Amino acid sequence: MNKFKMYKRVLPSLGPIIFHHIFQLVNIIIFSVVILLFVFGNGQSGLFLAIVFILNTLIVIIQDIQARIVLEKLQMLTTLKITRINEDKTESLILAEEIKKGDSLKLKLGDQVPCDGIFISADNLEISEALITGESDSFPKTIDSKVMAGSIITSGYGVMQASDLFIKSRLHVITGGVKKYAANPSSIQKANDKVIKYLGYIFFAVLLFVILRGVFIHESRLEIVMNIGALASALIPQGLVVVTTLLFAIGALNYSKRNILFQEINATEKLGWIKNLCIDKTGTLTDNILAVESVYTRPNLREEDILSLSYSCILGLGDSSQSILAVKRYLENKKIESHEIKTIKILPFSSWRRYGAVKLQEKDKEQVIFVGTPDIFLPIVSNPEEKKWLEEITDKNVIEGKRILCIANSNITELPKDIRDAQLSMMAVFVFHNTIREGVIDAIKFFQDRGVHIRVLSGDNAQTVKAVALKVGINNSESIVTGEEMDKWSHSDFETLAHKYSIFAQILPEHKVKLVEAFKKDGFTAMVGDGVNDALAIKNADLGISMLDAVPVTRQVAGIILMKNSFTDLPRAVGLADHFIRSIEITSGIYINQCLITLFFFVIISVFGYSFPLTPLNITFINYFTVGFSGILISYWALRPSRKILPASGKPFLKRIMPLIFYCSIIEAIGVSIILFLSPQYLKIASSNTLVGLSFIIFGYLFLIIASKVYCGILTSQEKIQLFLLGIFELVVLYTALKINFIIYFFNITKPYPSLNIIGKTFIIFIVFGFIQYLIARKLFIKK
Repeated sequence: MNKFKMYKRVLPSLGPIIFHHIFQLVNIIIFSVVILLFVFGNGQSGLFLAIVFILNTLIVIIQDIQARIVLEKLQMLTTLKITRINEDKTESLILAEEIKKGDSLKLKLGDQVPCDGIFISADNLEISEALITGESDSFPKTIDSKVMAGSIITSGYGVMQASDLFIKSRLHVITGGVKKYAANPSSIQKANDKVIKYLGYIFFAVLLFVILRGVFIHESRLEIVMNIGALASALIPQGLVVVTTLLFAIGALNYSKRNILFQEINATEKLGWIKNLCIDKTGTLTDNILAVESVYTRPNLREEDILSLSYSCILGLGDSSQSILAVKRYLENKKIESHEIKTIKILPFSSWRRYGAVKLQEKDKEQVIFVGTPDIFLPIVSNPEEKKWLEEITDKNVIEGKRILCIANSNITELPKDIRDAQLSMMAVFVFHNTIREGVIDAIKFFQDRGVHIRVLSGDNAQTVKAVALKVGINNSESIVTGEEMDKWSHSDFETLAHKYSIFAQILPEHKVKLVEAFKKDGFTAMVGDGVNDALAIKNADLGISMLDAVPVTRQVAGIILMKNSFTDLPRAVGLADHFIRSIEITSGIYINQCLITLFFFVIISVFGYSFPLTPLNITFINYFTVGFSGILISYWALRPSRKILPASGKPFLKRIMPLIFYCSIIEAIGVSIILFLSPQYLKIASSNTLVGLSFIIFGYLFLIIASKVYCGILTSQEKIQLFLLGIFELVVLYTALKINFIIYFFNITKPYPSLNIIGKTFIIFIVFGFIQYLIARKLFIKK
């Protein structure tokens, strides 16, 4: 897919991005300040502030667009593609958004219907509208049947004629919401939004106070405007959302190099919160490709005839499921032929039914052949000896974790609506094997060591699933419940009983959905799957994870795709997520810390009758050091971890980070206030206090050191050296900047600089208050 198509997909979102970043509260305030500065005769300050305002806004917009392009690049690897039948009968693979009205679209098992339409061809076609209505039942479709966008092809195949465009379809809403850049915000994003909202409320209270005080003490209108602009810049962390999103985007790009594709921008964080992990057996714990290991034919029947009839049945079904294809390969390798047997009618094999049937005609004889699992067939096998024969084969193999598929005929002459109406007579039993995936045992141990509760959700026989679960080391593998037992559960039973079990066997797609909903009440729940029967559960999970080889519908609704089809890639991804979560904690902490220092400092000095001693351009200059340079180092730590990070605690994001920020902000605000009181008189009355600005920068650096220690748990010698080098770098840049007249002039930095005596006292305050912060952090937050 070329770059033009990618940029074309990004283009519609450019308008909302630009609008969002221009019309933010703080931007509106700064823009108003710029206008008022011109009105009140300080055009020079207004011009400089406008330049910085425009440059900062452009940088933020460019960063946001880059993040969106990163996600779009990744999504295009698995974007929904549809086979279109051209006018010359050739076929071409197109993007869903390229569909036009009247196009003929070819659909097969696992495909999603991309737009509303009408079937013009149908071959044993069945669909489910689970993603639209939530009802998991599968039902047939014939020629001239209408079909809704978002329906899933559960059996057979067909050709539909599009009657609408993809972008107007329900599917666009269903899948688009999963992948949209800012949709479904994570807990960190919600927490940061909450912080910004409440700081916005506080700012309005501060704004009212500044205006009233200014009027009361007869401050000039220019001074009032400058104070409002500075406080708006300092109190509202407008860059916090963008920086968090950028870290998520960097994480998504980094994961793609590790064969893990993100379809949600915030999936990095979600990986770190997994408390319940629901997985399928086949394709996750075991290899996805089945092979027939052995075949049992009923005694007293000629094996060649039975296998020939079985082959005819398999050909008649035309199914593409792994078990049916494995039988087909086996029989073809055995050179089995179907003779002159005609297929009259088909009931497609389906995950929803767990059986299929075909009506065959051999010469003048017609009969119905069923294909299904032993747990479906055993209750309706009419002959006790045959039932015992099937039970012995089943008991012998399922205990070893093997899958079984049965073929039986019936004395009925028409396909029944309900298999319970059939009197079955066994013909053959096919036993499959698929090996445990390499690395699965270590992956299971990794998650369970983190306290993650792993649950297997499978349609296979209970003993088969149990045997595999025991082999890979899943805890509590003895606790099993079947779909038949769960059918008797009420809605409240799912919430109270589901968490007691680890193995859920012989279940239907609707069971998976109910289980996922129940587990979500116990904690953050992820669902791993690859089949069409996993799609709705994956969509409903807190985090859906799909294999690359999964059916299209399952890939489309998943938040993460494992490009190597290996569950064993997840532990490394989760380990990296821990680093990104900690990096976001530190970054958010720095932003919020600077805002709270400003707030507490403003309260303290207001009590003593001082105005806020910094200008909007001072705040911009300070931010380059406190959040700019620090952010580069934090991003580097996320991408190049030097040690293992322990998982974040289960506490909500703000409860984890705010206590340290709150205590440090109060201490730092007191320290900055003392520095203001010690300032020379000409700085006390200046609108730009150089010592106060310097104190914000140094306290910001000290907070970075303490936050890194608290949130990371331990700092390696390499990280300590990097923090030290960052400090040296900032001092060099700061010293150089304060020597350049243009920078001094542009950012409203007041000269002359204080004497060495005052600077020495200031640094003593930094040391004392930095040490107090460290003692409090060590006592309250740093684990011994």
